[in-house]
Amino acid sequence: MARPEQDNAPPPTRVVQDRFEACVYRAGQVARCPARAPLSRLSPEGLDILLAEGDQRVGQTVFRTECPFCHACEPVRIDVAAFKPSRTHRRVSSRNADLRVEMGPPVLTRRRVALWNRHRRGRGLLTEYSRRDPVGYQDWLVESCASTVEVRYLEGSRLVGVSLLDLGVTSANSAYHYFDPAVERRSVGVFSVLRELQFCAAAGIRWYYLGLWASDAQALRYKSSWYPHERLIRGDWQRFESRATDPARVDPAAYAAAACPPPDHHNGADTPAEPADGRTNHDCDGDPEAPLLAAQLPPDEAFGALDEED
Repeated sequence: MARPEQDNAPPPTRVVQDRFEACVYRAGQVARCPARAPLSRLSPEGLDILLAEGDQRVGQTVFRTECPFCHACEPVRIDVAAFKPSRTHRRVSSRNADLRVEMGPPVLTRRRVALWNRHRRGRGLLTEYSRRDPVGYQDWLVESCASTVEVRYLEGSRLVGVSLLDLGVTSANSAYHYFDPAVERRSVGVFSVLRELQFCAAAGIRWYYLGLWASDAQALRYKSSWYPHERLIRGDWQRFESRATDPARVDPAAYAAAACPPPDHHNGADTPAEPADGRTNHDCDGDPEAPLLAAQLPPDEAFGALDEED
């Protein structure tokens, strides 16, 4: 078992939020993911170090799970040079050969906010306290403390998927991906990984990070279907060469139980989530590409007029 390699110290960060919340992936579980803000913008080398240590990025912060009763979530990364597509992957590529793929800076439009909310609603990832408004999208998916690009997947002029990809020197991090539930049969999420792996191979990037995975979280199941891959388990990156030798695939129930005991083992410590803030969240399902103006937002969160077109 190899520990994350570090040539330099990790970039300095400070904790900006730390609380217990209800886990969105496992009913009855308590989640804790302290958010830390880098003291300066992450360099590509700094991003490599934090990803190797198990950090995830959301907006201007990074975090890693520190849940009190559960170790089910494991960071996943794919060895780009070693990856070989399966027959299923090749079928997905063929099914989506008509999609146009574009890359550019992350942007905010009504179409993106509406699609983001539809995706999360369809995956069961919206909670009472989820941010759903343009400010939430800006904070989560446009603002970044790293070098981030948006990868767009289009069916003609219709936006059907978006990835936010952080770029380091030896690493690329799939910080977030969402797609239109109406085209779920396309497997746009799987297709996005295939196309982004191609990009990584062409750019000489070794590791493609897929974020967190948990063996019994249906929304995350696709992340463990890429072999060979590595998962960060209790501080060690462990390599899994194939489905047949992966204990999470051989006996999923036992693997999940070992990582996370049932809620009744928690001695009543299951803590309900608290609201992220006092503001009301609203879906953004209006004119799909109308520009969002700073005047619609609180003064301290203004970000200027946005382009209407993709």
